[in-house]
Amino acid sequence: MATVVMLPLWLYREAWSWLWRFLGGAIPEVPLPDDLAGLAAYPPLSWAGTTIPLPPESGWVLSTSLWILVPCMALLALGHMAVTMNARLRSVCGQTGQRFEKDHPHQVFVDSLARRYKVGRIELRRLPVGGIVAFILSSPWRRHSIMISDGILFQPTPVVQWVLAHEVAHARYGDTQSQSVWLLALRSIVLFDRLRHAAMNATLRLVQILPLLTLLTRPLLFLFRCLSLIGRVGRRVGFWIFVLFDRWASRRMEYRADRFAAEHVGTAPGITLFAHLVGQFEPTFDLFATHPPAAKRRRALEVLSERVAAAVSSHPSRERQDRRTGADTT
Repeated sequence: MATVVMLPLWLYREAWSWLWRFLGGAIPEVPLPDDLAGLAAYPPLSWAGTTIPLPPESGWVLSTSLWILVPCMALLALGHMAVTMNARLRSVCGQTGQRFEKDHPHQVFVDSLARRYKVGRIELRRLPVGGIVAFILSSPWRRHSIMISDGILFQPTPVVQWVLAHEVAHARYGDTQSQSVWLLALRSIVLFDRLRHAAMNATLRLVQILPLLTLLTRPLLFLFRCLSLIGRVGRRVGFWIFVLFDRWASRRMEYRADRFAAEHVGTAPGITLFAHLVGQFEPTFDLFATHPPAAKRRRALEVLSERVAAAVSSHPSRERQDRRTGADTT
């Protein structure tokens, strides 16, 4: 936003301020020889004597940036809301999956968590692949779909429920919605940059049509190229900043969802799952990983289990409360 939107507006304001001071607040009259007197009817000579409006205050850059981005985000949000859940699923995994029956035990388990935390409707779908795959997608209408692979469904029931509770946690804490907002903000900046590029090209074509202003084509072209270069650099820098922050936040979300699943199903199923996934789920270098390495997630659950076990042993009267957290202390 700073480089793609605010910097061009700031340069525009600074150029406006400099021009206003240099010309004394009005467009000067340029004396012409008799042979060129007819050109006085064409801009910019025809603008002679016109008062130049005062340049805006410094806060204008930020306020205008917001006024530009908010409509862009609203426009993209309308398109986002129009996308069906089936289309969202196909865009992720190429298919819509097979819906579970309403009375299926796994769907009943998911429904119980959804009602408890009032997250809206969550439908469970089966993904016919053998690997360990599970994710949740959300729509703006408080509808969610959990896609879970056969590779997980073949696991023991506690492991399956642990994975389902993990995915419900993402809906419970609004992880999918927050990621959608970040993407809308990023895409709105890209949309503004494309619109600005189209406007600059249209301005150049207009300048080339008008007499006298044709001489300004080359300086304007150089200026517009500089702005385009700034925009490209800004998009690239902003993209990588977004990726780094998104990956960092995504890993924190995964740890939080793991704790949620441990509270409702226990730590043992998660430890069993991650013990199976160690070395094959995420790379060791996790700076750009969307999920923490399985070994770290397993260790976090083991630490959680040890803490709960220590608390139970030191306070036997709290055993019932700790059982509600789902910790395995056997």
